[in-house]
Amino acid sequence: MLKDVISIEGVGHSFDAVNDAFAVITTEGNCTIYNSVDEKNCTNIDGVFTGLGVYSEREFYISEGFTSKIIDLNSLEITGASFKIDVIQGDRIISSEKEERKRYLISRLKNGSIEWKIPLKRGKHIYLDQKILVNSQYLDDGKINGYDLSDGSLIWVFDFVALGTWQDYDDREKQTQVNKILGIYDDKIYLYLNSGKILILDIKSGEKIAILKNDKHSKFDTFGNSIELDIKNRKLIQLANQDLIEVDLESLEVNQTAIEDMKSFGLENFSLIVFDSDFIFFTDKNHQTLGALNRVTYKIDWTHKLSQQGISESEQPRYGRDLKLKGDRLYVLDNKNTLHIFEN
Repeated sequence: MLKDVISIEGVGHSFDAVNDAFAVITTEGNCTIYNSVDEKNCTNIDGVFTGLGVYSEREFYISEGFTSKIIDLNSLEITGASFKIDVIQGDRIISSEKEERKRYLISRLKNGSIEWKIPLKRGKHIYLDQKILVNSQYLDDGKINGYDLSDGSLIWVFDFVALGTWQDYDDREKQTQVNKILGIYDDKIYLYLNSGKILILDIKSGEKIAILKNDKHSKFDTFGNSIELDIKNRKLIQLANQDLIEVDLESLEVNQTAIEDMKSFGLENFSLIVFDSDFIFFTDKNHQTLGALNRVTYKIDWTHKLSQQGISESEQPRYGRDLKLKGDRLYVLDNKNTLHIFEN
């Protein structure tokens, strides 16, 4: 199972990995690129960077203000770009430009020039697929738009006014909105709503197909923000408290399984998860423990208690805050700005 291979202190808000290399934005705003888990095999890039991500299998990008730098991991050559990279998918980039702080969909590039661009409205949520871009607007708009990536044309609009309002736990009435775009499967896009339901739209027309409720919960008919789309296994999955919730994407049937091992270990999960075909990885913030749930046996096959050494009783304890699963490695950034790397 996983072993703790390295911990790196002073990591800020961003980190990412590709193959054996990984990069971090430090708490001072600089970027450090590691070609291996050996801390000595690294390259520092000075600046005040606000974003970081994978540009290709051998390149990272870092954003600085409304410009970006693309770093080749083989030569460490840096190419400047006159725009900020927000989202990247295939040969498309979502970019922010300084002029009126507008956002654009642009073609991918390596020489600093933009071949074409399509203006976007201010978006709260953006999902970029190979053929379509989905852009959810802020609350003053209340719509989600679908764009054809072949020519940038607007092909459909879904207005959330059609879904009406819902009552929160304090009986306040709220307009239904999208909280998270889960992804696309079989020409359907899955949207997690602020009401806790799942909205399914036809990706070609934008028409509503269904709204999913959790009909297996004893008290609530909702899902949590940690729900994810597992395309490979054709499921929606969520690890909530001590229950595994799965939705079959063909039948839309909801199954809820109590994880007895989590009860035995005294573990619970209320945070976002990462997963592969074999395991669901989670962070129990209240007990400062990381865990791996076996998706076949429903057993907890691995746990790791984060060290509280050097933290006084008056301080908030160390817990996992942000998880990423890349290849055979699990990357966990804790609330004390330390990146923990685990490897099979």
